[in-house]
Amino acid sequence: MARDYTKYSIEGLGENLNKRQLVYTIVRDWAAKNNPSLEEIQATFPDEVQGAKGFIRKESEVKDPKRFNMREPLSIKNGTHIVVSNQWGGKNIEAFLSLANKIAYDVSFNQVKIIEKEVEAPKAVSKSYLKLLAYNNENNNKDFIIKESIVAQTNGKYTLSFHLDSDGDGVIDTYHFYDIKTKVSALNNSSPWDIGMDFGFTDVNEELTEHGSLEDFGFDSSEISNTLENMRSEFIKKYLNEASQQDWLNNAAVPFNKRDILKEDISSGNLVFEEGDENILPMNGLEQK
Repeated sequence: MARDYTKYSIEGLGENLNKRQLVYTIVRDWAAKNNPSLEEIQATFPDEVQGAKGFIRKESEVKDPKRFNMREPLSIKNGTHIVVSNQWGGKNIEAFLSLANKIAYDVSFNQVKIIEKEVEAPKAVSKSYLKLLAYNNENNNKDFIIKESIVAQTNGKYTLSFHLDSDGDGVIDTYHFYDIKTKVSALNNSSPWDIGMDFGFTDVNEELTEHGSLEDFGFDSSEISNTLENMRSEFIKKYLNEASQQDWLNNAAVPFNKRDILKEDISSGNLVFEEGDENILPMNGLEQK
């Protein structure tokens, strides 16, 4: 199997761009130079170039935000805000490069394909780990408010984890990615779709690396984001109370009727539930302290 690590450069606009950055940079530049209407920019960058998910959308009308660059909307004629698809791979990028050439953008690229040998996957690679730490309020028969929690999974290539941690007013949620081969990690608060975008990717010494996206590791960002989202949903549904289903950031708690799964932590007095293989947690600060 071959993985495509191609980087692109646009004369006068940017160098060493991944596929998403390439598309966004050209659309942004064209919009700045032409000040188009929504209809005009959609005609220049039609949906069929991207494929089934759509290319350019009005920001306020996006129904599937994970598939568009919602963090960097573009302003066009009459102050309309648009967003650009972030779903680009080996098939539709060829159609985009053809379009870019037609509208006079000089794109060069450094194509690197790594051929991976087919090897038998090691047994029992897929592992998981869960730890719940809750405040002990058993005496008042109320639900047990989350102090800290971590849900982690690994497939032998990377480890993903979803965290809920008390901040005094509720909890904060954090999504983590850790590449086992390079020992590089990234996190994002509140959304699995933007892993690495806010804080970048860091090595074991907490130094920023040159990785720009999950694709730079040879992974599918949509697959990773969906996995993290499913981890969060399953954890909340299985272990937290009904109020958490609607608003876990303010109401995250283990229901009182599930108190039998919680055991008292002698050292802290809090309640704890733990299952799975703790050894899958990377030793670079992602594990709960």
